[in-house]
Amino acid sequence: MPDDYRIRKVLQTVQGDPSKTVLELARLVNLSNSRLGHLFRVQVGTDLDSFLRDARLEKAAKLLQQTELSIKEIAAAIGYHHSSSFDRGFERKFDVAPADYRRRHRP
Repeated sequence: MPDDYRIRKVLQTVQGDPSKTVLELARLVNLSNSRLGHLFRVQVGTDLDSFLRDARLEKAAKLLQQTELSIKEIAAAIGYHHSSSFDRGFERKFDVAPADYRRRHRP
């Protein structure tokens, strides 16, 4: 499997399910974690962990806008095991707490 195909497959997978872990993605494309990380950085221009975090938080923002799921449920759905970690990451990215984001962005 060519490396560019592997990276495209990872990108498509993350787009569909950002809760995937680096280990799951590496297994999907039959690479080690470190090799996948290296190829991803070279081909995409950012590290895989940052890309996954941003994809998860973008998905969380959509879920906050479009669903009635609790913040804890959203955190779990996108791959966070601790809602406090989710809250910190969300606030770092969007400069607002998840609950405030929901209030501001609901129709």
